[in-house]
Amino acid sequence: MRQERIVSIGPLPSHIVQALREFGEVVCLPDASRSEVLETLDERVILLIARGSVMVDREIMERAPRLRGISRTGVGYDTVDIAEATKRSIPVLYTPGAMTQAVAEHTLALMLAAVKRLFFWRERLLERDWDARYRETNIDLEGASVGIIGYGRIGRRVRGLLRPFGCRVLADDPYIDHSLYREDEVEFVDLETILRSSQILTLHVPLTEETRGMIHRGNLWDLPRGGVLINTARGAVVEDLDLLWQALEDSHLSMVGLDVFPDEPPPWDHPLLRHPRAILTGHVAARTFLAQQRILETMLRDVVRLLSGESPPSENVVNPEVLGDH
Repeated sequence: MRQERIVSIGPLPSHIVQALREFGEVVCLPDASRSEVLETLDERVILLIARGSVMVDREIMERAPRLRGISRTGVGYDTVDIAEATKRSIPVLYTPGAMTQAVAEHTLALMLAAVKRLFFWRERLLERDWDARYRETNIDLEGASVGIIGYGRIGRRVRGLLRPFGCRVLADDPYIDHSLYREDEVEFVDLETILRSSQILTLHVPLTEETRGMIHRGNLWDLPRGGVLINTARGAVVEDLDLLWQALEDSHLSMVGLDVFPDEPPPWDHPLLRHPRAILTGHVAARTFLAQQRILETMLRDVVRLLSGESPPSENVVNPEVLGDH
């Protein structure tokens, strides 16, 4: 039989490639299109590392009938058809804890840049408008109501980072046992309440069919006028960029801070990208040295365990129910 193969959709550092060669040939497709991925897959492929935006769906899985695992480097797994993988008893690995601190820090950075209007004040200074300081004010984090939608690892870390600021913190997450977090000083409420009550809203949910477009034209205007919206989760959790642009134009939102977009890269001609009250970064919250190191180390450790016939930690498997089949 020909040598088994590991295919990475996206680049891998040389030391990761070297470690994986114990299990077969490693093929990296740094900027692969879907057609290139399909052409690379055959019965030799035992592992797929899905780092890019190519959707790993039924067609791709069928091209690799001996696939033993799919690995995502990061916290999101919306580019993998989880139901199809589960049907085929293919574990989908990811690294949810590796980037928690970095994304939480980036969230706080966007939040502070928004409420302290850092870009606005820079422009006033460059325009030599010193007297703007007598006409304009910032927003206080102290005493502000901050709503966290999604109280998983990152949402909880954001709450921890907010503790010194003396905020009132609300959270919406129907999938956790709220009693476990009584010491966090968080008010657990439903989506409708958190929208009505939050001066600052930050999103930390995975992208699923349930969360896609959860912030939309029918509920964004429930936020108090002058609110701030931060999104470092997935862009498509918000209906579209037009919605955010309109909310800024109407001054219903005072500021928006985004690290993610419904389409990535975003449409370069969209007016939101040039809006003076939008603080935007290009999906870089986890692009820190420590986060990337942890992501790759976690991925490698779990992949090695899987290919060695052991079970990786269930908290790093999206569909742990299939582990009994391996």
